[in-house]
Amino acid sequence: MPQKTKSANVTSLATSLLLVVISMFIQACNSTYEMQVDAINSQQSQIPDADSYVLVPGDPETDTSTPEYKESEEWVRTALSAKGMYEALDPQDADLVVEVSYGMEAPRQELKEIKTPIYKSVETPGTHVMSRPAPGSISEPKLVYVRGAKMDEVVGYTIETKSVIVVEKYLVLSAKLNSQGEQADGETEEVWNVVVTNSDDSTNLQEYLPVMVAAAVDYIGEDSTTTQTVEINSRDEAVVFVKKGLSQPSYFRDDTISI
Repeated sequence: MPQKTKSANVTSLATSLLLVVISMFIQACNSTYEMQVDAINSQQSQIPDADSYVLVPGDPETDTSTPEYKESEEWVRTALSAKGMYEALDPQDADLVVEVSYGMEAPRQELKEIKTPIYKSVETPGTHVMSRPAPGSISEPKLVYVRGAKMDEVVGYTIETKSVIVVEKYLVLSAKLNSQGEQADGETEEVWNVVVTNSDDSTNLQEYLPVMVAAAVDYIGEDSTTTQTVEINSRDEAVVFVKKGLSQPSYFRDDTISI
């Protein structure tokens, strides 16, 4: 008997540890990000059927052969496809040149308000139920009171100001008319651009890039008027769509994404 009890305890402990690991994994895969999005569309630059494009790095010195850059390009292609745009087979035939820039600024220190919820244990309202006598019993049914369940609810917050280190990560998509729209000063006319930024303590740019691209989807070719705050979850449709990429079977064959 003692051996069975010990074995059961070990099994119970292993199960508990497994549940904790699974819970931590789910939380890690279910992150919410806060993005700032600013989009501009030059109304004077609108041209009909400007659907084809060629992708180029915003910085000509960018190494386009790295896996990281190729992956980011694929995410941007996927986002542009959601707006009905496609990559031209011949760059010379493209309507637009879409410049892709991304990176991180140097870490900076800023004051941030940290809100911590205050919980209080409360009891939900109880209820009266009619008890049922056991079969064969001579007892009469009677009304009994059942207490409500106990639960924790937020009754307030404590607010503390802390000095934190933040890193700004950014993504810039800038669409310009192809060479046929070149002006006398050598500058090509910008049709639209989207700037997405995020500021927190993470330095994992590659983790954030597909989320930033997903946050940009609704604003490609649009004018946001002012900077918009976008909260986006790593499991949102747009993020899953962007990460899947165009090299996979079409996302639209299985689901429909709202743009």
